[in-house]
Amino acid sequence: MKFWKPLLIFSLVLLLVFQAGCSTQPSSGDGKSDGAVTLEFWDFHTEAEKKFFEDLVKEYNDSHKEKVKIKYTAFNQSDYTTTKLPVAFANEEGPDIFMVSPGDFTKYAQSGIMADLNPYFPDGAKEDFLPAAIDAVTYDNKVLALPYELELLGLYYNKKMLADAGVQVPKTWDELQAAAKKLTTDKVAGLVLPTDKGPYLNFIWYPFLWQQGGNVLNEEGIKSTFNSPETAKALDYWGSFFQDGSAPSKLQYGPWDAANIGTGSAAMTIAGTWAVPVLEKEYKDIEFGLAPIPTPEGGKPATAAGGWKMAVNSKSENVDEAAKFIMWCFAEDKSRPLKWATEIKFAYPPRQSVVEEGQQIYNKGLRKVFTEEIYDSAIPEPRYGPEVVDAVGEAMQNVMFGNAKGKDAAKEADKKIEEALKK
Repeated sequence: MKFWKPLLIFSLVLLLVFQAGCSTQPSSGDGKSDGAVTLEFWDFHTEAEKKFFEDLVKEYNDSHKEKVKIKYTAFNQSDYTTTKLPVAFANEEGPDIFMVSPGDFTKYAQSGIMADLNPYFPDGAKEDFLPAAIDAVTYDNKVLALPYELELLGLYYNKKMLADAGVQVPKTWDELQAAAKKLTTDKVAGLVLPTDKGPYLNFIWYPFLWQQGGNVLNEEGIKSTFNSPETAKALDYWGSFFQDGSAPSKLQYGPWDAANIGTGSAAMTIAGTWAVPVLEKEYKDIEFGLAPIPTPEGGKPATAAGGWKMAVNSKSENVDEAAKFIMWCFAEDKSRPLKWATEIKFAYPPRQSVVEEGQQIYNKGLRKVFTEEIYDSAIPEPRYGPEVVDAVGEAMQNVMFGNAKGKDAAKEADKKIEEALKK
């Protein structure tokens, strides 16, 4: 939403608006309509997830019609994260309410784009959230976004494809590599992994680093630990799937899309909890399996816990109204967050009371694998700044497509990370 510069208040248009009681208005010209504040809400959801938010917006608009009108717009996920949102904020045209990923959180926090939500939590609501979930959105003692989901990663596979090829469900790195090769054909990818540089690429790769005890930064977050044997091994292992052709360099669907295995174009994929309801509803005639991400010899299980957050534009003229809306969505009653995490998609709510409410659901079908075999190995997705995220992604790309060795890519990235940390 564009905010007019003070110079423009001398124009006739803004003079009339001022007389109507709205001194600085967004570019849409309807920051207030019939006395109601208009808020722009952007995200990237599709299908059932998009409808969920459309319904939420309608319900809120209907019950607050004299005070607030929310305009909801959903973009393609790739466009949303790489162009729509960053360009809009750069041009001071950002929405009042928006979704932010852990990979982009620090970038927007450092830019001062997100408003502090501390004053808006309903009584007792903040204490209901897992402390780690609140810590993940806290910056400079300010809660800058509202967590509403925890998404874990696992290895999904087509049971029939594995059985036909005589492949056992892989539990180790070597077994995963061998299985991906054997399952690869002219029409089927053995394993789908993300290819494009960005937070999602890093998100899927981090467990392979963590399984060996490696990390990007030290515990204090002030020094790079990227130049290590663990990093080199994780980079080389990841790159091997692209070098031998068992992971495609171009994908028909997004790397997060369950359609990769649902349509039969891939035998295995590493994806998150969000894939469960998609496979159950859209590909219910196909039998799928789920397993923890395979581990290296001598390593330990690890998965990443990601999840998008809702944030408010700090430059919005209607921060109060925007913050009240997102709290209404996921911090007030249990029905809305529970429906999102158990009916619309599958995720773990960061509110402890909501998890308890849905306990029976978390032990059904593929969900049970996440609950019993994966959940305990979850590590929160890191909140690295954009330069660190970029350095990690560049190292991965150099190994995947540039024929670089893991140790060389790690060493080069380590220098860039250290330089970024000094700024």
